[in-house]
Amino acid sequence: MGSQKNIILIAAATLALSACGPKGNSPNIELMQDMMVTPAIKAQSYDETSPHQMGMRVPAENTAPVGFVPYKFKGNVEGASKDLQNPLAGKMESDVLIVGQKYFELQCMLCHGQKGEGNPDSNVVQKMALKPPPLVSDKIKTWTDGHIYHVITEGQGVMGPHASHVPQAFRWQLVNYIRFLQKETK
Repeated sequence: MGSQKNIILIAAATLALSACGPKGNSPNIELMQDMMVTPAIKAQSYDETSPHQMGMRVPAENTAPVGFVPYKFKGNVEGASKDLQNPLAGKMESDVLIVGQKYFELQCMLCHGQKGEGNPDSNVVQKMALKPPPLVSDKIKTWTDGHIYHVITEGQGVMGPHASHVPQAFRWQLVNYIRFLQKETK
């Protein structure tokens, strides 16, 4: 008798679950309202149900986005210079340099020049109180790869941080491209 009850329960569960699934062009059965199509809230819009009626909410304290790795040398150029090691050190293959060149041309060339020699003719540079140094200068050549990476990440002097402009995965390729430019101008 117990096995018949189990068979009946299994059959009932199968029928109930099969009724929820799509069949041809028939629509799904919505068991709970707003579970299939949730109401969208734009970040800057008014939301009467949220605190302070703002659609955009501040993340909870001590939380981080999935996959986020905090930069452990924040504000510590000496630590970055000494301890930050380039995993691509010495790799000057075309696939590494092409990515580095792309980010150099997008983010660095306007101020530092096409070959890293400086760009005093740039309208942007002419308006700067402190002129950006040539990346092929002896001063920058003596910097470690970690130091250059740190400056790209956090900025220095009048140069702002480029952490949001150059993804973390490609900063070492940019460092290698700068090293490539330095070797080209010996």
